[in-house]
Amino acid sequence: MKIRIAIILLIVIVVSCSKDTFNSKPSLKLKETSGDYVPLDGNYGVQFTLEYTDAEGDIAGVPIYLQKLSSSAPCADNTKDPTYLDSSYTLPADVPLSANQKGAIVITISDLLLNRIACDPLDTLEDATFKFWFKDQAGNVSDTVTSPVIKIEKQP
Repeated sequence: MKIRIAIILLIVIVVSCSKDTFNSKPSLKLKETSGDYVPLDGNYGVQFTLEYTDAEGDIAGVPIYLQKLSSSAPCADNTKDPTYLDSSYTLPADVPLSANQKGAIVITISDLLLNRIACDPLDTLEDATFKFWFKDQAGNVSDTVTSPVIKIEKQP
């Protein structure tokens, strides 16, 4: 009998310790990437699934910052740069203002926004990483999430 009580108590402790914790500083985690190679032919893009948490839930409509870092940047002649910073992605405006928010965001970077800039005739493939972060309405900045390397084929 004592062993059963000890096992039940241990299970309760393990389950209660595994609950999500929510902080004023929002958290951001990369859950999934649609692939690691974007071919030149066709209309391809890259899709990222991000998971967020926020204690206050004050995240409706805030921009998600996206930074592309490229192995081709900057071009030797300094006339072209395939890197960029974008804040046109936003969290949905209808996210309810409630404590302990947790959800997922899917961001699709279309072929056009991949910014395929070839620096020279030999520059046909770039290694790009993407960074994501956001700031809630109280000014708390989330973690910065970095994607794995995405190979992007380019036309010289």
